[in-house]
Amino acid sequence: MKTIHLAREQKPAQGGFSLAEMTVLLAVIGSLCVLSLPIFLSYYQSAQVRSAASDVAGFVNQGRQLAIQRNQSVCVSIGSTAVQYRLGSCGGTVWTGAITTSAGNVNTPAGITLATTANPVFSNLGAATPAATITVSQGTRTLSVVVASSGRVSLGP
Repeated sequence: MKTIHLAREQKPAQGGFSLAEMTVLLAVIGSLCVLSLPIFLSYYQSAQVRSAASDVAGFVNQGRQLAIQRNQSVCVSIGSTAVQYRLGSCGGTVWTGAITTSAGNVNTPAGITLATTANPVFSNLGAATPAATITVSQGTRTLSVVVASSGRVSLGP
């Protein structure tokens, strides 16, 4: 005689994580966040200074293009928080255009300060006299924008 066994209904196994496993996971994620925050903040501040230096290099190149376009000398006057274009010489009339305020200023981003060794004057051929180094700063972070006598504008350390 054969015996027939009736299969009992089995409840499906409950999946998931235990409270201890979730606590360990959250502790690991929290530790990684705490350890990576200073690195992220340092990168963010460096990126802000690099972006502002690129903007300033663009402003200086705009002055060079203005000199070539108008076929006259243009002085790029560097203030602590703004750039101005002066026609003829550094004492000439202030140029106003689409990128300037009504006073002729091209403002730098908030928190950025500028310092320069000289205000470059671009000739109608694009050469700069004198060559200059513009220091872009935010707090302790600095980056230089170098204007060569040939008129080339580049970013440096």
